[in-house]
Amino acid sequence: METNMKKNTIDIGVKLGTLLFIITALVYVIDVKLFTNPYLMLAFMLPTLIFSIYSVISARKIQNQVISFKEAFISYFLCVAIGYFIATIGNIVLFKIIDPSAADLIHEEIMLFSKTMMENFNTPSDIINETMNEMQNNHSFSYKAIFQNYANALLRNAIFGLIVAGILKKS
Repeated sequence: METNMKKNTIDIGVKLGTLLFIITALVYVIDVKLFTNPYLMLAFMLPTLIFSIYSVISARKIQNQVISFKEAFISYFLCVAIGYFIATIGNIVLFKIIDPSAADLIHEEIMLFSKTMMENFNTPSDIINETMNEMQNNHSFSYKAIFQNYANALLRNAIFGLIVAGILKKS
């Protein structure tokens, strides 16, 4: 990738990460229990998709409308990787350093939500108990869980990136 394309992609990724952290901070300020809302995931996925597609389109403009599949994918994925990395660092600062008790509250809410969902699906009580014990031992905001979430977000977005790169490439 050309240097200008990389700089542009990195710039868009930094803006994405800043926006994702602002969304996290706003949800934190409004009500930490909102973190258990499954629709909140859309508040992270939609801007990510918009910014990363914009990154590919912008890279294509820099290249005079000619971009290979590889360059399109790298532009998409680099934007997402940087954005989610900044958001992940923000989560570590917010929930591991500034307010670990909020992380504990969110973890408890996630456990309650999970238990309710399993009960609604008529899951046997022994499986529910086993799952709750496992969740109790594996905190949602442990460093391991935070970086697993980062890796999962990258994997999810790699799939979207392949699709977007295939659609927006132009040789």
